[in-house]
Amino acid sequence: MVDKEDVLVNLHYLPIFLFVSLPSVFILTYIIAVMLGHVEAGFPYISDTATYAPESCIFSQFINMFAMLMSFVVYIRYSQVKECSSTFRLQTSLPKWNHWALIFGLLSTFGLSVVANFQETSVLVVHFIGALLCFGGGTAYFWTQAVCTFYLHPLGCSLRLAHIRTALSTFCTVCFVVTLITGVLARLAYKGTNPRKWYREDGGWELHVASTITEWLCAGAFAVYILTFSEEFRDVKVIHPKIVCTLSRTRLSNETLNESQDSMGQNESARTIT
Repeated sequence: MVDKEDVLVNLHYLPIFLFVSLPSVFILTYIIAVMLGHVEAGFPYISDTATYAPESCIFSQFINMFAMLMSFVVYIRYSQVKECSSTFRLQTSLPKWNHWALIFGLLSTFGLSVVANFQETSVLVVHFIGALLCFGGGTAYFWTQAVCTFYLHPLGCSLRLAHIRTALSTFCTVCFVVTLITGVLARLAYKGTNPRKWYREDGGWELHVASTITEWLCAGAFAVYILTFSEEFRDVKVIHPKIVCTLSRTRLSNETLNESQDSMGQNESARTIT
């Protein structure tokens, strides 16, 4: 029987915390970047607001922590669906969808960490790959979770929640595609010198605005999707991991301790004789 103090509860606060904190960091770095003149107060990319110090340092620090917490959310959700699937003996295809959801979710959180640590002015290719993993993997994760939600109805999830997640997945897909296409076209039409300060006369302004707006909307939808896990996590409890020492290592430690005590005893006897 598991002791009460060995169980981690109130996990439903974790999605709420991420829903509030993630956009807050984006807004905070945007305000700092605008005040310091690093970006224009128009429609910059989220990454543009975290390119230069000190906002880049704040962004990287918090986003790294959020990426770890989001990975924890992904794993909790994976374990929850796995437990429901085995307990209620649901359709055999559900574990496969759940497995792919875990992969896409971890890829997305890894991409988020890459975006935070590799600024576009330093390593553009790595930053772009991280952005693709973050938004592309996140969108794929949302679709797989929407499918899992339909499979779990009515045992673990409501049909209304399944429809909400499907709508959010569709919205994220549209935003991701629009952001990617308009971003590439805007970059090809750009004739300026500093993309962090994009003006109308630089070319591709309308495409650039469309790309940045849809990126911010996609990020907001990501936060809302994470929030949808809050109600389901109310019934989830996590047992704290236990550390198990192998017998051989324990015996080795005891032998070392005994030898140390014998050595101390011999030294004490030698001092007494002297």
